[in-house]
Amino acid sequence: MSHLPTKWAERHDRLFITVEASSATDVQVTFTDKSIAISGKGITAKSSEAHELKDELHLLKEIVPADSTYKVLGVAIQICAIKKEEGYWNRLVDEPTKATKAWLSADWNLWKDEDDEVDENAAAANFGGYGDMGGMDMGGMGGMGGMDMASMMSAMGGAGGMGGMGGMGGMEGMEGDSDDEEPAEEEDEEGGEGEKPAADLSDLNA
Repeated sequence: MSHLPTKWAERHDRLFITVEASSATDVQVTFTDKSIAISGKGITAKSSEAHELKDELHLLKEIVPADSTYKVLGVAIQICAIKKEEGYWNRLVDEPTKATKAWLSADWNLWKDEDDEVDENAAAANFGGYGDMGGMDMGGMGGMGGMDMASMMSAMGGAGGMGGMGGMGGMEGMEGDSDDEEPAEEEDEEGGEGEKPAADLSDLNA
């Protein structure tokens, strides 16, 4: 049997298979434990006109037919097959690589090596699910639970609230600013006394 042009990629738990048949109609994909059968009509590299599509992939290992799915796009038929046992196959079908070169190739847009997938999952774990920020140093943000509250309170003066913000009691530095401003006020008062003779002269002119 001649095979349809096909690309594939895998993850530890599933297979991504793309049958390169455009404008496909009447598509049927049948899954068994170790095979995937495709039928329908469509256009492939074989002909620029719609023709019968018929292929069967004899898989290297077993899949779960009930959980496997497919969808028909304008340019291809996409198949997602769930592996019965997790792990990398490194080959899609139970045929020598040299026998599949003419029709089967890696889908580099979807391909990830096993090491790449581990790195990807580790990076995702660093976000801690993102929604609750649980994996970050801030410890979930809500209540600042991941921080050493005792150390923070001690560093900020031990006052209630956010380090003395309640009542502004912990902001001793502001008192120094007030003291600095008092001489200026005294200077203004002294300056005012210096202007009194002019006021007295006005009284005399009156």
